[in-house]
Amino acid sequence: MDGKGMGGFFAALTKVRPVFWLGVLGIAQSGVCTAVALLHGSIVIAPEGDLTKAITFDGAVGLYWLTLGFFLPLAQLTARGLRRWVAWSVGLAIWAYGTETIQTLRGLDPRFTKVGSPLDQILGGVFFLAAVGFIVMFCILAIKLVRRETHGPEGLVLLGIRYGIAATMLAFAAGLWMSAMAGRKFGGAGNILPLHAIGFHGLQAVPLVAWLLSRSKLPDHDARRWVHLAGASWIAACLAIAWQTAAGEPVTEFSIAMALAILFVLAWSVGALRAGRAWLDTKAAGATGY
Repeated sequence: MDGKGMGGFFAALTKVRPVFWLGVLGIAQSGVCTAVALLHGSIVIAPEGDLTKAITFDGAVGLYWLTLGFFLPLAQLTARGLRRWVAWSVGLAIWAYGTETIQTLRGLDPRFTKVGSPLDQILGGVFFLAAVGFIVMFCILAIKLVRRETHGPEGLVLLGIRYGIAATMLAFAAGLWMSAMAGRKFGGAGNILPLHAIGFHGLQAVPLVAWLLSRSKLPDHDARRWVHLAGASWIAACLAIAWQTAAGEPVTEFSIAMALAILFVLAWSVGALRAGRAWLDTKAAGATGY
C-alpha cells in the first residue's frame, strides 16, 4: 500500500472505485431509511416491515464493502480475477441492498415474510442465496490475503487482516445460524445478532490497530505483540458472546461469559490505545524533525 498517513489510507480505500461506491451506496441507503423512519413517525411499516433492520443492514454492509475496498489492493488479484470478483460483488450487493430496502418499505420482512405473496417468499430464498454468494466472494479474497507473507512493509496489516478474517467467518456462521432459525432469536432469550455484528466489526477493529502500528516507529517485534493481543482478544470476545447466545441468554444479562467478553474487549482497547499513541508519537516526532 503506497503512501503514509491518512492520505495513503484514503488512496487505498478508493483504489477499487466500484467497491468504494458500493460502500457509499449502503451508507446512503441507511440514511434514507433513517429519514423515512423520522418522517413516518415510526420504525414499523405495517404489516411486518422494520426500518431498524434496513438501517442497520444497509449501513453495516456499506461499511463492509468500504473495508474490503481497503483490503483488495493487498490481495494482489490478477487483472482478470479482480474484474470478475468486482462484477460478482456488485451484482450480489445491488440485489441485497434492493431486496432489503424495497421489501422493508413495502411493509414486508425481506427474508422471512409471513404475510407476503409466494413471489415475496421466493425473493426471501434468493436473498439467502445472495448471502451465500457474499460468503463465497469473501472466502476467495481471504484465501488470497492469507497466502501472503506477513513480513515487509505490509506485513503488520496483513497480520491484522488474518484476525479480521477469522472474526468475519464467525460472523458468517452466525448469519447462517440466523437463517436456520428463521430469525435472530435462539433459546429462551438469546439473540444471535450481537455475535453477527461483533464478528463483522473485527474486520475493522484489528486491521485498524495493525495499520496504526505499521505507521509508527515501534519496533516490529513489539508491534506484532500488540497486533496479536488485539486480534486474540477480539476473537475471544466473539467466542464469549457465542457462549452466551448458545445458552439462550441475552448479552445484556450478566454472566461469566459476558464478564469475559467485557474483559476481552477491554484488552483489545488497550491494544488500540497503544497503537494510537505510537502513531501519534511518530507523527509528532516527524513534525518536530526528531
